Amino acid sequence: MNDNIKTLSLVVITISVFIMTVIDILTLVEKRNQNQMAIPHINLNERVPALTGNADKDAPKSTISFEEMKYDFGNLKEGDIVDHTFLFKNNGSNPLIITNAIGSCGCTVPTYPKEPIAPGEAGKIEVQFNSAGRQGLQNKTITITANTDPASTVLTITSNVSK
Repeated sequence: MNDNIKTLSLVVITISVFIMTVIDILTLVEKRNQNQMAIPHINLNERVPALTGNADKDAPKSTISFEEMKYDFGNLKEGDIVDHTFLFKNNGSNPLIITNAIGSCGCTVPTYPKEPIAPGEAGKIEVQFNSAGRQGLQNKTITITANTDPASTVLTITSNVSK
């Protein structure tokens, strides 16, 4: 067989394989685009505020007041695990909805009520502090997010951890 015919045959086969690959890729892209159109877009910030830690912007505002904003555990030994309860009251005229409570580090773990607090009712934020791996003066914060204005309230815990 002539070398020119061999070369031409290889070129035609290569181009054919390339065209079939492109067609397969375009078909896959079209199927993916059709699947994406079938799935509605969900904006978590608008539909599920509790997952994002953002209070619903349209929710009626309330007022939260704490008996204390700061607590000092005093002197601790490294490795001590201590707890404190911050008491609060809903002084507003609408239900108080706490959407998130987060510590400034993994050593500070808050627990908060998930159900709305009725106007005039009280609630509590429980905070656990683990002093393992910590030495010296410790100053940690707990940020509470709720349907208040402003949306965030910051509580503080302190301690002096010795070896």
